[in-house]
Amino acid sequence: MKLRKLIQCCLVCAIGSIVVPAEAQSTMQGLPPLHVDGKFLKDDQGNKVVLHGLMDTPSPFFNEHRWGDYTSDATVDNCKNYFNAIFDVITDKEKGANCKLFRLHLDPCWTNGSDGSWPVDERERYNDKGELIDKGSEAYIGHYDGKRLTKYLSKVYFPIALDAIKHGMYVIMRPPGVCSHYIFVDGSYQKFLLDVWDRVTSSTAIKLYSGQISIELANEPVSVKLANGQNSKKALHDFFQPIVDKIRANGFKGIIWVPGAGWQASYADYADYPITGENIGYAVHDYDGWYGCADKDLTPNDVPAATQRKIQQFHNQVPVVDTNPIVITEIDWSPKRTGGGHYNEHGTWVEPNYGTWATGRTSVWGTITKGVYDYYGNISMTLSGTHCYIDYGDCITSSDKKNFDLTGRVTPAYKRAMEANGDDPSEGCGVACFQWYAEYAQVNYASATRYQPLQEIPDDPFDLSDNWFIPSIIKKGTSKQTTLGGNTFNTVSLLQNGLAGWSFEDGIDLSDYQKLVVKMRRTPGKGNYFRFYDSGSLFGDYYEKELTSNSTTHEFDLHELVKASGDALNPAHIRFAGFSTKNSDAKLYVSEVYLVKEDTGIDTLESDATDAESYLDLMGRPVSNPTNGIFIRRSDRKKVFIP
Repeated sequence: MKLRKLIQCCLVCAIGSIVVPAEAQSTMQGLPPLHVDGKFLKDDQGNKVVLHGLMDTPSPFFNEHRWGDYTSDATVDNCKNYFNAIFDVITDKEKGANCKLFRLHLDPCWTNGSDGSWPVDERERYNDKGELIDKGSEAYIGHYDGKRLTKYLSKVYFPIALDAIKHGMYVIMRPPGVCSHYIFVDGSYQKFLLDVWDRVTSSTAIKLYSGQISIELANEPVSVKLANGQNSKKALHDFFQPIVDKIRANGFKGIIWVPGAGWQASYADYADYPITGENIGYAVHDYDGWYGCADKDLTPNDVPAATQRKIQQFHNQVPVVDTNPIVITEIDWSPKRTGGGHYNEHGTWVEPNYGTWATGRTSVWGTITKGVYDYYGNISMTLSGTHCYIDYGDCITSSDKKNFDLTGRVTPAYKRAMEANGDDPSEGCGVACFQWYAEYAQVNYASATRYQPLQEIPDDPFDLSDNWFIPSIIKKGTSKQTTLGGNTFNTVSLLQNGLAGWSFEDGIDLSDYQKLVVKMRRTPGKGNYFRFYDSGSLFGDYYEKELTSNSTTHEFDLHELVKASGDALNPAHIRFAGFSTKNSDAKLYVSEVYLVKEDTGIDTLESDATDAESYLDLMGRPVSNPTNGIFIRRSDRKKVFIP
């Protein structure tokens, strides 16, 4: 039986238990890596790509407590299950949903500690009215705990991002919280962002996914000043360039989205002092009333002229649209309805609507805005929330905050409510974006549908080459392949309780095989082990056996392995396998790892009986010109009789 299974290798970040495919850059679920080429996003085949989707944040409050009322290790799985259900709905092309981009907020509800130890520049604690920022505000960074960010990057943020990628969406990560009204070069907020992105982009997992995961440096800077408090056209550059430089120094090569001032609506200073480096884009926000375009002042007859005016005003405020790709990371609209309304952060009264931040109509403001994006041709976008795209309650149900079931319906946001009130549902962003995203998907994602993302593995999945062998599944390790005297072996370096070996994302079925054999160039010494896992948890139950310290050949009967719990290992679902050590560090010299299938009969050798070095004896030793006996044929690991 050939093991022609579609699998992907995984790595674990040295800072945590993040598991990722090793070939993420070129093999992830039909998502070719993206890069910046001039003012466009392009895939690795040179196709221009424009992305559309939505944003969300793993917060009990913003998720309406659907998966829990607090953040802790106990609610991690609930949160991830919740997002998996959302992703199922928003990417269901058969039912009309076509999201290809997900903006993930690294929500401070997971990163904030209770000690308030992060130093805060006093100048950055006041809003434009001189009022002290409440310590419960998202703009207050005094509760930030970098160790919690590192922990929940592994447990929450990256698993959600990986799930989004598996659903066919690229991911933009934004940092915890929002900017204070005033932020300063060399101030506490810049240092906070430096720490956030240093931790995130030090992750091996994030770097491996740099073609699918991009970074938005900050959310809605308002007023950015030099260190001395002065206004300057250089302030934006001097604030964000050091953060870009830190990210690049960490080895993250993916796209970085740079925000502007004025709640991400002012970018003119970058025309004189652009952010330098490769793969740079700019993240912009766009709401009704911005860029000289207010729905309430217009009628459908005004759309053509208003579109031209907004094209010009958008260029005035975002001139980098001529030189770099743009992503609108916040945008929404729905028409007026009776009751409600609110004042926004600009002090402007927002008329009551169906649940969006901005009040407007697709036939007016939405059509104008789409006209601007189509005119430039390099502007991607994410709606401001899941609730702006789908009617969550009509699409997903849950009774216990742990399991989320799909109703089978994929309903655009506000459609049912607007129909019930006698309003045209196409005037809201939900119905409009269902239509727009489907149309864009016919143009912008052709490369992804042509892409052949997954590769077949060799007949023997325990290949020691760099393509398959992973030295850092748990903790940092190395593997170096060497050839001496015609024999090739790997020198594998391990730290205590590390794991180096193979990871199979969907699990592989080894039930047709009897044994796994490990051949070593040198005896391993004491305290070195081989492990098998049959579940996706690296810290759950597993089988482990010490390698015989005075032997170079080690066999494992796959049908007789018992885990620490006393349960039998399931050879039909092997998720991880590899080497570990109880020593402070170890070097193992590994020649071969292969499977043996016990056959009911013995094959008879044909004309290749005398091929040199093609066979092993029953002890696993190479044999030249074998005759008169039973040997193991290397090509397929079968026993053969040679007369």
